[in-house]
Amino acid sequence: MTYQLYYWTGIQGRGEFVRLALEDAGADYVDVARVDGDDAMQPFLDGDRTGARPFAPPFLVSDDLVVAQVANILHFLGPRLDLVPEGEAARLQALQLQLTIADLVTEIHDSHHPIASAAYYEDQKDAAKRRAADLRTNRLPKFLGYFEQVVDRGNGHALGAH
Repeated sequence: MTYQLYYWTGIQGRGEFVRLALEDAGADYVDVARVDGDDAMQPFLDGDRTGARPFAPPFLVSDDLVVAQVANILHFLGPRLDLVPEGEAARLQALQLQLTIADLVTEIHDSHHPIASAAYYEDQKDAAKRRAADLRTNRLPKFLGYFEQVVDRGNGHALGAH
């Protein structure tokens, strides 16, 4: 099976988590926008294609399924690509970790755009400096400490060795 990944060509971001999973598993996939351009996503985003309508990239097409949101895509791919141990508990733990990573990514993003995502960083520098200081002092240690504990409990693996 060949998966079709849809993500912006000009930016690195959330789509990289999906690319990394596909690459790590040696999956057969096409990075559609990198081949056909960003406009290839528009029929899905406009609701002109069958399947679930994604809000935004990244999204993955597998046969007739359209799967959007990084955590959901990885939850879908994990067992299919043998990236998670078997069993519901392990899959749910992987999803929980991915959702926590998504929270961290949002906090990092918001430290650069604390007032408005659409506003330029230069227009909110003072607020960004305050937010980034809080991120470094309070939030990052909490997230990183949590992930260190998870890996320690799994003897060097987030989901245990499999």
